[in-house]
Amino acid sequence: MVIIAAGIKDGFTQALANDVGYATDATADEHGLATMGDYEHWKNATFRVSEYDNIPANYKRAIVKIFMDNKYYDNDEPYHLTSIKDRAPKIYAFGNFTGTSQEGKPDMAFLLEKQDFQSSALFIISSLGDILYWKEYSSDLPIVNAFKKGSKIFIDTPNLEPSPLDGIIIQFKYSRNALVYNSQLKTFEPYHQYTKEELGGDPEEGDEPDVEPEAATKQQPDSSKTGG
Repeated sequence: MVIIAAGIKDGFTQALANDVGYATDATADEHGLATMGDYEHWKNATFRVSEYDNIPANYKRAIVKIFMDNKYYDNDEPYHLTSIKDRAPKIYAFGNFTGTSQEGKPDMAFLLEKQDFQSSALFIISSLGDILYWKEYSSDLPIVNAFKKGSKIFIDTPNLEPSPLDGIIIQFKYSRNALVYNSQLKTFEPYHQYTKEELGGDPEEGDEPDVEPEAATKQQPDSSKTGG
């Protein structure tokens, strides 16, 4: 698979193997938004259920640009946004994931489903459409939500710590990860989130992460400030 990272200064194309994630420079001069004409042409083919209506237009334009650049509109259509109305609200989230969101507007994480309906890919983009991260998950269809900086999560140890930045909870079928940007390594790092059973016995109150994908509130950006 080839992922074209819109908005990178030299316009490079990064070839990626399955299950490989990467981060890119969020301060690049060029950005990745589809033209309004292209967006109007492709939006109904991309956002097929009304559960996507609350996503501001600039993020939708960025998603359309990703689809166009990677030929997702071709007949074989390797990736698509889910059309399952109950699932759609659980495949995207917003937050200041890198700590340096462009123009003070949140980044967006979203999941695409593969044509096999068994695998998926996670994208994180800026409000201007720069791709900050991409990773494919083989044989899994997770859901996502966001949590705020300071939320208690597990970071490499079974002891809860405050998250240094806003982050993303990825709920898989049998496990759950927190994805947090590492400002030193300049990439996103996944951290396994322990269950009560994994911790052994019945932990005391407060020994579980602060965030749950089903319960957390979506951090919807203000459409009036994001071009929506």
